[in-house]
Amino acid sequence: MVRFSDLEKKGVTKETEPESSVLEELSEDQSPPLDANDWYQRACQFVEDVFGKVRNKETPNLSAGENLIEEIVQACLRGNLPQELLIKAQYGDETSSFLTNKAVNVAVFAIFMGDTLGLPKERLAELGLAALLHDIGKILVPEEILYKEGSLKEDELTVLRKYPHDSFEILQGLGEKYHNLAECALHLNERLDGSGFPQGLQGEAINPYARIIGILELYEAMTHNRPQRQKFTHFEAVKEIVKTKKTAFQRELLKAFLNTFGIFPLHCLVKLNSGAIGRVIQTYEEQPLRPNIEIIVDAQERPVKVPRTIDLREQQVLYIVDALTEENLNA
Repeated sequence: MVRFSDLEKKGVTKETEPESSVLEELSEDQSPPLDANDWYQRACQFVEDVFGKVRNKETPNLSAGENLIEEIVQACLRGNLPQELLIKAQYGDETSSFLTNKAVNVAVFAIFMGDTLGLPKERLAELGLAALLHDIGKILVPEEILYKEGSLKEDELTVLRKYPHDSFEILQGLGEKYHNLAECALHLNERLDGSGFPQGLQGEAINPYARIIGILELYEAMTHNRPQRQKFTHFEAVKEIVKTKKTAFQRELLKAFLNTFGIFPLHCLVKLNSGAIGRVIQTYEEQPLRPNIEIIVDAQERPVKVPRTIDLREQQVLYIVDALTEENLNA
C-alpha cells in the first residue's frame, strides 16, 4: 500500500526546481496548448467505452485513458493547464450520463489539486487515472437504484454500497500494474475518522489517493445535479465540507482543496451587499473573500449592457453576501 508519506517524500513543492533533464524536455516540447473542450470530449468517450466493456463483462483497455492523463499532466508541467478545463468541470453542461461526467470532472479536479500538493509527474499521473476510474464498479449498480429520484431505502443502499468491491475486482483483474488504483477505488468512501464504508478504515490505513479523491468526489457530487437532489453552489459545498467533514478528511488535504478551488472560484456568480450580481474573473490567495468581479446585473436588478469590473480589494464598502447558480440568475 502506498502511504501519503511516500507521496510527500517523492513530491516537490512550488519552490523546488525541476531536474535539468525535465527542464530540457519541457523547453524542447513544441506541443500545442491543450484544447479543453476537445480533451474533455475525448475523456468522456474513453469513460463511456470502459463502462460499456465492463457492462458487457469484457476486459477494458486503459491505454487510451493513460494517454489522456499524460496529456493533461504534461500541460500541467508546462504551466499551461487551461483554466477553461477546470471551469468546464465545475460548471459545464452534462452532455453524457452523470457517471461519465463525474469521472472526468473528478479527474480534472485531481490534477489541479495534485499540482497544488506538489506531486511529481508519475504520482500526478497515477492520481489522475485513479480519479478517472474511481467509479468503474458503479456501472454495475441497477439503474433503478442509480437513477432513482428521492431517498434510497436501506436495502437499496446495501446494494449501492457494494460497488467499491466491484471496482476493486475490476481493476485488480487488469493486473498488478493497477493494484494501487484498485485499492484506491475500494477505499474511496473510507473516512479518516472511521465513519466511511465498506471497511470503516481510519487514518493511514486508507489509500492516499483515496483520501484526495474522496474530497473531490464529494465536492463534485454536491455541485452537480443528481436524480435525488439539485446541486449546491460552490460556496455552499465548500462550507458544508469544511464545516461537517473536518474530522473525515485530512487537514492538510482540506487546506490544499481550499487553495486549489478557493472560496469563490473563477466564473462563479456572486451577489453583493448592494444587490448587484457579478461573475468572478480573478481571485487572490491573500484575500480569498474579495475577488475581482464583472458586474452583469446592477443594484436595481437590471442587466448591464456594458459589463464593468470591480476589484473588491479596493472597494471595502462592498462585499459578497451570497453565491448564486445560473438557475438563480435566470429565475
